[in-house]
Amino acid sequence: MVLPVLIGQRVRLVPAGPEHLEFFRRLNTDEQVMRHVSGRPYSPSETDAEWSRRLGQRSNTDRGHGYWTGFLDGRPIGWWGLGYDGARPEAGELGFRLAHERWRQGYGVEGARLLLRHGFLSARLTHIWAGTVTANAASRATLASLGFACVDEPTPRALTYEISLGEWLERDDPRS
Repeated sequence: MVLPVLIGQRVRLVPAGPEHLEFFRRLNTDEQVMRHVSGRPYSPSETDAEWSRRLGQRSNTDRGHGYWTGFLDGRPIGWWGLGYDGARPEAGELGFRLAHERWRQGYGVEGARLLLRHGFLSARLTHIWAGTVTANAASRATLASLGFACVDEPTPRALTYEISLGEWLERDDPRS
Protein backbone atom coordinates (compact mmCIF):
# COMPACT_ATOMS: atom_id res chain seq x y z
CA MET A 1 0.00 0.00 0.00
CA VAL A 2 1.28 3.44 -0.86
CA LEU A 3 0.46 5.88 1.93
CA PRO A 4 -2.32 8.15 0.71
CA VAL A 5 -2.64 11.91 0.98
CA LEU A 6 -5.28 12.53 3.66
CA ILE A 7 -7.42 15.64 3.28
CA GLY A 8 -9.38 17.23 6.10
CA GLN A 9 -11.43 20.42 6.23
CA ARG A 10 -8.33 22.55 6.86
CA VAL A 11 -5.35 20.21 7.09
CA ARG A 12 -3.74 18.22 4.30
CA LEU A 13 -1.56 15.28 5.38
CA VAL A 14 1.13 14.24 2.90
CA PRO A 15 3.29 11.14 3.40
CA ALA A 16 6.45 12.30 5.20
CA GLY A 17 9.77 11.98 3.46
CA PRO A 18 13.32 13.30 3.48
CA GLU A 19 12.10 16.52 1.85
CA HIS A 20 10.38 17.39 5.16
CA LEU A 21 13.42 16.84 7.35
CA GLU A 22 14.35 20.53 7.57
CA PHE A 23 10.86 21.32 8.91
CA PHE A 24 11.16 18.47 11.46
CA ARG A 25 14.52 19.89 12.58
CA ARG A 26 12.94 23.32 13.12
CA LEU A 27 10.01 21.79 15.00
CA ASN A 28 12.35 19.81 17.27
CA THR A 29 14.41 22.86 18.22
CA ASP A 30 11.36 24.54 19.78
CA GLU A 31 11.57 24.22 23.58
CA GLN A 32 7.78 24.42 23.97
CA VAL A 33 7.17 21.67 21.42
CA MET A 34 9.76 19.35 22.97
CA ARG A 35 8.95 20.03 26.64
CA HIS A 36 6.83 16.87 27.04
CA VAL A 37 8.76 14.81 24.47
CA SER A 38 12.34 15.00 25.70
CA GLY A 39 12.38 17.92 28.12
CA ARG A 40 14.75 19.78 25.82
CA PRO A 41 15.19 20.67 22.15
CA TYR A 42 16.78 18.07 19.88
CA SER A 43 19.95 18.69 17.92
CA PRO A 44 19.81 18.27 14.14
CA SER A 45 21.56 14.89 14.44
CA GLU A 46 19.01 13.71 17.05
CA THR A 47 16.17 14.71 14.72
CA ASP A 48 17.85 12.92 11.81
CA ALA A 49 18.14 9.75 13.95
CA GLU A 50 14.50 10.07 15.07
CA TRP A 51 13.28 10.31 11.48
CA SER A 52 15.54 7.52 10.31
CA ARG A 53 13.67 5.27 12.79
CA ARG A 54 10.25 6.71 11.97
CA LEU A 55 10.66 6.32 8.21
CA GLY A 56 12.46 2.99 8.65
CA GLN A 57 11.57 0.41 11.32
CA ARG A 58 8.58 2.41 12.67
CA SER A 59 6.88 2.44 9.24
CA ASN A 60 5.37 -0.43 7.31
CA THR A 61 3.71 1.22 4.35
CA ASP A 62 2.61 -2.18 2.99
CA ARG A 63 0.33 -2.40 6.04
CA GLY A 64 -0.63 1.32 6.06
CA HIS A 65 1.65 2.38 8.94
CA GLY A 66 3.70 5.51 8.43
CA TYR A 67 4.06 9.22 8.97
CA TRP A 68 2.54 12.30 7.38
CA THR A 69 3.49 15.96 7.30
CA GLY A 70 0.53 18.26 7.89
CA PHE A 71 0.06 21.34 5.76
CA LEU A 72 -2.19 24.35 6.22
CA ASP A 73 -2.41 26.72 3.25
CA GLY A 74 0.66 25.06 1.75
CA ARG A 75 2.84 25.51 4.86
CA PRO A 76 3.91 22.67 7.19
CA ILE A 77 2.40 22.86 10.67
CA GLY A 78 3.28 19.48 12.18
CA TRP A 79 3.38 15.75 11.69
CA TRP A 80 1.05 12.83 12.46
CA GLY A 81 1.84 9.16 12.40
CA LEU A 82 0.69 5.58 12.81
CA GLY A 83 3.82 3.88 14.07
CA TYR A 84 4.43 0.20 13.41
CA ASP A 85 5.41 -2.37 16.04
CA GLY A 86 6.02 -5.89 14.76
CA ALA A 87 4.87 -7.30 18.11
CA ARG A 88 1.38 -5.83 17.47
CA PRO A 89 0.95 -5.59 13.67
CA GLU A 90 -2.84 -5.26 14.06
CA ALA A 91 -2.36 -2.04 16.02
CA GLY A 92 -0.83 1.34 15.28
CA GLU A 93 0.70 3.98 17.52
CA LEU A 94 -0.88 7.38 16.96
CA GLY A 95 1.56 10.23 17.37
CA PHE A 96 1.59 13.87 16.41
CA ARG A 97 3.66 16.97 16.99
CA LEU A 98 2.50 20.48 16.08
CA ALA A 99 4.27 23.81 15.84
CA HIS A 100 3.36 25.61 19.08
CA GLU A 101 1.74 28.54 17.27
CA ARG A 102 -0.83 26.02 15.94
CA TRP A 103 -1.76 24.60 19.35
CA ARG A 104 -5.34 24.83 20.65
CA GLN A 105 -6.82 25.47 17.21
CA GLY A 106 -8.15 21.98 16.52
CA TYR A 107 -5.47 20.94 14.05
CA GLY A 108 -4.18 18.10 16.25
CA VAL A 109 -7.65 16.60 16.52
CA GLU A 110 -8.38 17.08 12.82
CA GLY A 111 -5.19 15.33 11.73
CA ALA A 112 -5.64 12.55 14.28
CA ARG A 113 -9.20 11.92 13.04
CA LEU A 114 -7.83 11.50 9.52
CA LEU A 115 -5.35 8.92 10.80
CA LEU A 116 -7.97 7.04 12.81
CA ARG A 117 -10.11 6.77 9.70
CA HIS A 118 -7.15 5.64 7.59
CA GLY A 119 -5.94 3.22 10.27
CA PHE A 120 -9.27 1.54 10.86
CA LEU A 121 -10.77 1.57 7.36
CA SER A 122 -7.78 1.40 5.00
CA ALA A 123 -5.03 -0.24 7.07
CA ARG A 124 -7.62 -2.51 8.77
CA LEU A 125 -6.16 -2.03 12.24
CA THR A 126 -8.11 -3.37 15.20
CA HIS A 127 -6.60 -0.99 17.79
CA ILE A 128 -4.82 2.34 17.81
CA TRP A 129 -2.89 3.43 20.88
CA ALA A 130 -0.99 6.53 21.95
CA GLY A 131 1.40 7.39 24.71
CA THR A 132 1.77 10.65 26.57
CA VAL A 133 2.90 11.94 29.94
CA THR A 134 0.64 12.94 32.81
CA ALA A 135 1.91 16.53 32.65
CA ASN A 136 0.76 16.96 29.04
CA ALA A 137 -2.84 17.93 29.75
CA ALA A 138 -3.44 19.14 26.18
CA SER A 139 -2.40 15.82 24.65
CA ARG A 140 -4.49 13.90 27.17
CA ALA A 141 -7.53 16.09 26.38
CA THR A 142 -7.00 15.59 22.64
CA LEU A 143 -6.90 11.82 23.04
CA ALA A 144 -9.99 11.82 25.26
CA SER A 145 -11.89 13.96 22.75
CA LEU A 146 -11.11 11.35 20.07
CA GLY A 147 -12.54 8.55 22.23
CA PHE A 148 -9.28 7.09 23.54
CA ALA A 149 -9.32 5.68 27.07
CA CYS A 150 -6.35 5.56 29.40
CA VAL A 151 -5.50 1.86 29.74
CA ASP A 152 -2.09 1.75 31.43
CA GLU A 153 0.59 3.65 33.28
CA PRO A 154 3.66 1.62 32.22
CA THR A 155 6.06 3.86 34.13
CA PRO A 156 5.43 6.67 36.62
CA ARG A 157 4.04 9.74 34.86
CA ALA A 158 3.68 7.93 31.49
CA LEU A 159 0.25 6.96 30.20
CA THR A 160 -1.00 4.68 27.45
CA TYR A 161 -4.32 5.40 25.75
CA GLU A 162 -6.16 3.13 23.33
CA ILE A 163 -9.23 2.93 21.12
CA SER A 164 -10.53 -0.17 19.35
CA LEU A 165 -12.19 -0.37 15.97
CA GLY A 166 -15.52 -1.13 17.68
CA GLU A 167 -15.24 1.86 19.99
CA TRP A 168 -14.34 4.11 17.07
CA LEU A 169 -17.27 2.84 14.99
CA GLU A 170 -19.65 3.63 17.87
CA ARG A 171 -18.39 7.25 17.94
CA ASP A 172 -17.76 8.13 14.30
CA ASP A 173 -19.73 7.49 11.16
CA PRO A 174 -17.17 5.95 8.77
CA ARG A 175 -19.23 7.10 5.78
CA SER A 176 -18.67 10.77 6.63
